[in-house]
Amino acid sequence: MSSDTSEEVTETVELSVEGIGGGSSLSKADTSTQLPSRRVRSLNVGVKTPYNPHRLAAFLERNETHATAVRKKSRWEVGFGFDIVPAQGLDVDEADDQERTVVEEFWRGRDSKWLTGPNQSAEPTTPEEVKELARQDFHGEGWLALEVLTDNEGRPVGLAHVPAPTVRVRRPQSRYDQPRHPETGAFVGGDDARLASRGYVQKRDGKRRYFGEFGDRYRGVDVDIVDGDGDDPPKVRYTMPAEGADEQPIFVDRETGDVATGSATELDNEPANEIIFVRNPFPTEQDYGIPDWVSAMRTMAADEAAKDYNRDFFQNDTIPRMVIKVTGGELSEESRRDLRQMLDGVREESHRAVILETEKFTQQLDEDVEIEIEPIGQGISEEMDFRLFREKNEHEIAKVHEVPPILIGVTSTSNRSNSQEQVRDFARNVVEPEQHKFAERLYQTIHQVALGVEDWTIEYELRGADAPKEDADIARRKISAVRGAIPVDRALEMIGEEPLPEDHPVDGQTLVANVGTDPAGGFGAGAGDGVEQSRPDYLPPEDNKIDEREWADVEADLATKDPIEQTQFNSSNLDEGLYDFGTQELYLSFLREDGEAQSSLYAYVDVPPSEWAGLVAASSHGSYHHDSIRLEYPYIEVTNFHDRLPEGPEPDPEDVPDDIPDV
Repeated sequence: MSSDTSEEVTETVELSVEGIGGGSSLSKADTSTQLPSRRVRSLNVGVKTPYNPHRLAAFLERNETHATAVRKKSRWEVGFGFDIVPAQGLDVDEADDQERTVVEEFWRGRDSKWLTGPNQSAEPTTPEEVKELARQDFHGEGWLALEVLTDNEGRPVGLAHVPAPTVRVRRPQSRYDQPRHPETGAFVGGDDARLASRGYVQKRDGKRRYFGEFGDRYRGVDVDIVDGDGDDPPKVRYTMPAEGADEQPIFVDRETGDVATGSATELDNEPANEIIFVRNPFPTEQDYGIPDWVSAMRTMAADEAAKDYNRDFFQNDTIPRMVIKVTGGELSEESRRDLRQMLDGVREESHRAVILETEKFTQQLDEDVEIEIEPIGQGISEEMDFRLFREKNEHEIAKVHEVPPILIGVTSTSNRSNSQEQVRDFARNVVEPEQHKFAERLYQTIHQVALGVEDWTIEYELRGADAPKEDADIARRKISAVRGAIPVDRALEMIGEEPLPEDHPVDGQTLVANVGTDPAGGFGAGAGDGVEQSRPDYLPPEDNKIDEREWADVEADLATKDPIEQTQFNSSNLDEGLYDFGTQELYLSFLREDGEAQSSLYAYVDVPPSEWAGLVAASSHGSYHHDSIRLEYPYIEVTNFHDRLPEGPEPDPEDVPDDIPDV
């Protein structure tokens, strides 16, 4: 305020909120401005694929390792079922119950339809079968296509698998940046250029069938969920946009590929169903996906050539194994005929003994006749080279698929010690990300767009990812973070224990903090005030048990182990311990409460040597076992144990890691 005025001046400043650059520039930010690919496109058959998909699919018939890996990945991703769960950030109590009912009706309703191919409506099929076939396409050819089946009002009622090799993406022809119709090749200008190329085309047995892009028929449509009549479940209701609205539904003619907006009545034929198209992204590919295994195509071709060579060799025996030299005479005609018959492929006689007779030359009666048989093939050496070559190929094919050897039937490089960790890594780092991406795609398309469901998604069952140590640590941190403000039964479930029985003196709904358990140590570290398990708390939980073995079998097996270490414990519950360095198995026997030997034995698997050294060196062996081993590793229960563990060398007291906890 200036010094020469006595009145307060108020200024109003208007801010421009048009956006950077003004006008409607911000409204264009959600559309990519990249230049499209100029790949040559063929009339009537859509965009040309980067690889011939039928040839890619043929590799499944030619290579057993590749086929097994593709089938295994697909089954692990979607074949074990799924649950309907709240969307991310929502609790069960917050999610809308009507929306859940709508989703349940789609996936598991009485009128749901699931087809693995055309004209199979009478054949019972499950969602898992349909999606497993689609995932095989995804891994085999690089993309998948699911046809969305609808009722007369456009509500989704199921999915059908469309073989990926038969599907092509439709795009306008590109001739010097002048878009042309994908079927006729005629020039198309304005907005019609975009509409003329919507959707996909399937070519099969010389015929074509067109499909729309999923979501086109719901453009501008309001989707609501309304209560059903009487006992009927709630249903989805669609309200079409007003005439002249910016967004209008798009429909594709299933026979001609022509496109209409606003209403399907403008089409000459029935409107096409829509396809959910999922591609395996690749940096150099825009329209389709590329499978992860393409880098191993030459390896598969070499493996097929090796199998052909091996088959021809055994069928025809075309490589001579020996040469017969006759000196000082000649073979008789009968011997020639007999030898020729054996070598010309009479395989049932190829290994019989052959008697060769000779005739002396008349002009060399004073010379002896000699017959020499000399090998010229390597035989066993060739067979060994062939087997090693195929094993190398098998390893490389499994490597590009990221499938552990044990899951494709290769056991020569696997044992109990490493196979479980390989399977766990496969589940966590290969299968789980694909499950999440696929479930998210179905949630964003079917649930959100077509059903109007925001609160519920799907979650596929993940097999082989059991990690007791990781899960127990996470559970302890969660319980500690809320300072024990969690019901006892819920805490027991989190750490892998059974809930309290109904006749237990402590109510399972009592908070952990109120029963005297120290949350910082994690519920389950001690019995707490009155909270006891159905089995002694120093024993591993039942949920971590993976197998049972008889002591007689284990005793015979341990007698051959080397190297091992064995020790006696000075503990109130631990009696003996034995560690097998070869398989990384830790055998622990326990004492009864009265100090007598326990009649059973537990073998923890995948235990690193550092844990064994830490257990032996700990000031309290029982506490170390309880805090660092009991919940961390799966175990095998050895039944009928009534003996002592085999004797072995004592652990070296100097061989102790620096990071052993002080317990």
